This record gives sequence, structure tokens and C-alpha cells, in this order.
Amino acid sequence: MGWPFLAKPAQQWLGATLKREVVLIQPDNPEADFKLRVIGGIRLELGYVQLGAPSWSEAPYMVQGKNLTLVLNYRDLLSWGMNPENTLRIETLKADFLDANLERLADGRASWQINPDKPRTETSPPPNFGLLAIKTGTIRYTDAPLDLQLTAQLTLQEGNEQEGNEQSRALKVSAQGEYQNKKLNVELASSGVLPWVAEDAEPIPVTLDVALQGVKLSFKGHAADALQMQKLSGHFVVSGSSLATVGDALGLTLPNTPSFRTEGDLRRDAKTWKANIASATIGSSHLTGEFVYEGANHPPMLSGTLKGNSLVLADLGPTVGASTPKAEDAKDPSGKVLPNQPFDLPALRAMNADVNIDIDNLDLGSEILKPLRPLRAHLILTDGIFRIENIEAKTAQGEMVGMVQLDGQKELALWELDLKWKNIKLEQWLNLTRSENQTPYVTGEVKGAAQLKGQGRSTAEILASLKGQIRTEVENGTMSHLVVEAAGLDAAEALGVWFSGDKVLKISCAVADLEAIEGVLRPRVFVIDTQDSALWVNGSISMQTEALDLKVAVTPKDFSPMSLRTPLLISGSMGSPKVSLQKGPLASKLASAVLLSLINPFAAILPFVDTGTPDSEQTANKTGCHDLAARAKAQKAKSE
Repeated sequence: MGWPFLAKPAQQWLGATLKREVVLIQPDNPEADFKLRVIGGIRLELGYVQLGAPSWSEAPYMVQGKNLTLVLNYRDLLSWGMNPENTLRIETLKADFLDANLERLADGRASWQINPDKPRTETSPPPNFGLLAIKTGTIRYTDAPLDLQLTAQLTLQEGNEQEGNEQSRALKVSAQGEYQNKKLNVELASSGVLPWVAEDAEPIPVTLDVALQGVKLSFKGHAADALQMQKLSGHFVVSGSSLATVGDALGLTLPNTPSFRTEGDLRRDAKTWKANIASATIGSSHLTGEFVYEGANHPPMLSGTLKGNSLVLADLGPTVGASTPKAEDAKDPSGKVLPNQPFDLPALRAMNADVNIDIDNLDLGSEILKPLRPLRAHLILTDGIFRIENIEAKTAQGEMVGMVQLDGQKELALWELDLKWKNIKLEQWLNLTRSENQTPYVTGEVKGAAQLKGQGRSTAEILASLKGQIRTEVENGTMSHLVVEAAGLDAAEALGVWFSGDKVLKISCAVADLEAIEGVLRPRVFVIDTQDSALWVNGSISMQTEALDLKVAVTPKDFSPMSLRTPLLISGSMGSPKVSLQKGPLASKLASAVLLSLINPFAAILPFVDTGTPDSEQTANKTGCHDLAARAKAQKAKSE
């Protein structure tokens, strides 16, 4: 008969033992099935069962089921009874209908913990099953440590394994909710359910589709543990608006980027994830890679290799605080253009990384500069210090080497750059095309170095505190005659060049030596000296206010009848530069022209006749940059 008279005593005893309300007899249906078997184990068949929620919960109950069958082995009960921290094994649990409210608090307490009086340092694991089958069910799951609220509708059907009927074994879950205040939707399907809730089970086929506020994940493969995602392997596709969104969901430190799509193969064993990324499209970039994420480390560790045939620097612009392409329309009302979005410094401290970088083509995002081919470097992230070292980049038969570092250990990030370049051919690196059979506007080999430091919460703040120096030189160079004369506003020479044809001017010296002090860049020396003229640049560029205050002067070495020879002024801001002529020298020449025109109209051209600097012949014979500093000081004093 199944001991039906034990239903009420069992209900009372279980309630007192578990310190929760237990209902085995419905008040409105006292004739509901209750059958208990105790030979060889415990087998309980119930028409209705309800297990109350713990005292701290506001849920009406933890589990409610109809037409339920429960089978427990004495050996499993004994093992769990001796140590409730162990996993409780339930041989069989079947129900026509199951409704559950599962909760986990921030302090680790969980509604499925059976012994609430015993202090626990860790959350007790949920039970595993030999057989679990639920025709229809609803589970509401709230997890404070994960900041997850989920409501799932599920169907779990197990057929007779001896029949070998895969169609009778199926798992389907459809869940909706929020994860870290982001809308979450999950669709899960599998050919079976037993391995998902069994101990040491073999993986089974599974498909998973997840949508998390702009990020979509599709996975098709095998898994053995639905709760811990153990023995996971398969093919995945992830797409979304930014890699940072994926990083937030997985606890990884990933950069802000434009929209992306990534696919590859994924494996997980214990807390180690391995990803072989066959294709990653980020904006206009195309990358591949192999990575290992070890979550058992403290902090977690990401290692591997990032490869690709194309990386566009602008696609990683938001990493240093720049706006995403969609945000470009919402410009800073102040008119400033330097990226001012704060760094996510805590994210740098959440994970360590050791990644080799091997990129075939790095697009600098400039219409003038051609890409770097290839780029190799070593990325290291340790305790909040982000460093890219051993940088080796090739371009235009030359190379760049160095390192860049961002120290995010404190509230203000410390930034450092040490970069050197040499043997870069300007005519190959600069994307300045001319018609066929015409010589390049500028040629020569560039070499130089930059050592800079700064600190701040964003790129703009770092640049505003910039200190250090930048020096670059051009050797064995030439420049278009037209460019030099146009820069000097030499109208007669420029027109002559247009009519007679351009010619190549040898560059005897070209040096830019800039010093940065408290975010202000000033040329200590900035000159381009040719056999025709010398071009000098003085002034300043403020990285703090983004103000421009530059003066470009040209000193000739030849006779020209129509040269204004007045300095160019570059003012305004980086976002709105202004180019004009210095009014003093120009006004003086114009005034003289007006007075002379009263005597003789032809004499009006005399103020524009430039016979060259007094020492132009001597200067023309000099080569190299050995006397550059003295000439720079003299030119600066003259221009002032």
C-alpha cells in the first residue's frame, strides 16, 4: 500500500528537521497519492509536494511539484549525512510539473542549502542526479554574487537508455532576465539531460544562443555540466557593439571597440578556457588568435598570440579614450579634439595578460602615412601595469622599435613612451602621389627618437602633463622646388615653376627637435634647409588648451622679384586651426609699394624684390646640420 498513513507524520518530521514548511498532503485533495518504499533505498511517489523557502527568503516556496517520483540510495544519503558539504546524489527525480524559486545571497547562503544552522565558508553545491525528467517546469533564479535574475521555462525528458531512442531524450530551456542590469535572453537545447546533472558524465551535444544587450553568442558543441559549464567544447560565434561588453560579462579586461564579429573553437576544462579564433572582424580590422584564460589564478591570467592580416588603429581608438564612430556626431561643445574619456583603470587590475602580437598590416588611420608592415610586439599586463614592449615595425624600408606603458596601479595613470625610428624612406612612406614622370614632393631617409612621459585619468590629461623630447632628422633628402617657393609665398618663383616645370632641391639639413614641458610642445630647432631657401618654424602647441601658436618663416638664397617673404602664422586650436600672414612685415611692404606707385607705377614692385639674405652665398655652401643651433637662434632673433 506504500505506507499512506505515514504521509502526515513524514510531513511534520521533515518540516521540523529542515526547518522549512513541507507539504505532502494537499488540504483540498487529501486522497492525493503518497507511496513510500524503503527496501533497497527510499522511493517516494507523491501526487503533490511543496518545500518551503528558507526563513530569509520572500518567495512563497522553493519547490512545488506534481506527480513526482523521488529515489534515494542509502549509501548516497549516508555519505551526504556524514558531511552535508558534499554533493547530495539523487538517483531519480521525475515530475509532470515543477515550479521552483532558487536564490543565492551575496553572503553565499542559498535556498538549496539543507542545513542552515551550520556555518558555511562556501556555498554548498547543488545535488546531482542519476535521472532527471520534468515534462514542464518554471524556474526563477536570483543570484546576488553574479547579479543575475532569470526566469526559465524548461522541458527535460529522459527516455529509456536501453531503447537507444535519442528522440525521447531532450532538453529545452528558454530563459529571460537581467545580468548586471543588462537584458538577457537564453535559448538552450540538447539531445539529452542526464549528463548535465550527473557526476563524471560524458559530454553530450548542445546548442546555445545568448543575447546580452547588444552582444549575441551562438554555440554548438558538447558539454557535460549545465551549472559549471565543464567539459565544454565546440564552435562559437560572437558579435556585438564592443568587445568591452563581452569582457564585462566574462570578467575579462577587453578594450572598447567598434562593432565586431568573432568566431572560432572553444574548450573549457575546470577553470581553464582555450579559444582558437579563426576570424575576428573589429570595425575594418581582420584578426586571428589563440588564447588561454586561466580563471583559477588570482588574478586570472590571459595568454596567447594575436595575429592578423589587417589592424586599423582607429578601431582601437576608444581604448585610449577616443570616441566610437557612432559618437563622433556628439562633439565636445568646447571644441576640443583630444580624447578625454576616462580610462577604466580598475579593469587593468582585474586580470593579468601575456600576449604576443604579430600583425601583417597596421593601418595608422592617416591618409598621408602608409601602414606599418609588419608589426610585432609583446603585450604584458601585470597588477595594473599595461606594457607593450619589444615593438618592431617595418615601413618604407625602415623600422621602428620601442615600448609604451600605462601604469594603472594608482588613481592617476602614469604613461611612458620610448620609441626610435630609422632608415624610413619618405617618398615611400608618405602617400603623396604625383603625376607620372614627376619627382616626389619630398624624399630622404628619416631617423629619430621620442621619449615622453605624462600622467592623468584620460589621454587628454596625460598629454596636458606631457614632458620629454621628440627629435627627427632627414638625411640624403630632396624637396620639390614648388613646395619651397609656395611655403615662402614667392609668387614669381612659384609661377615660374608652374610654367617651366618643377625641379628637385637638395635638402642640406632637415631637423625637428621638439621639447615638451607641462604639456606644451616647443621647437628648440625646426628647420628645413635647401639650396634655394631655408624654412624655420617657431612657436608652441599646447596639449592642455589645444591652442596653436606657430610661425613659419622662409629665408631665401636667391633673387626673386615678387616675393612677399612674410612669415606664416598658424593659430587657433587643433579643432579649428587658422593660417594667416604676419601683418607687420606685409603691411610695411604694401605701404612702401603704395608710396612708390605715386612716383612711378613700375616702381611698386621694388619692395617685393628679395635679393636673398646677406650670407646666402656662404650659407649655400654649407652642408649638414652642424651649425643648425646657431642659425636657429639667429633666425629666431631676426623674426622677433
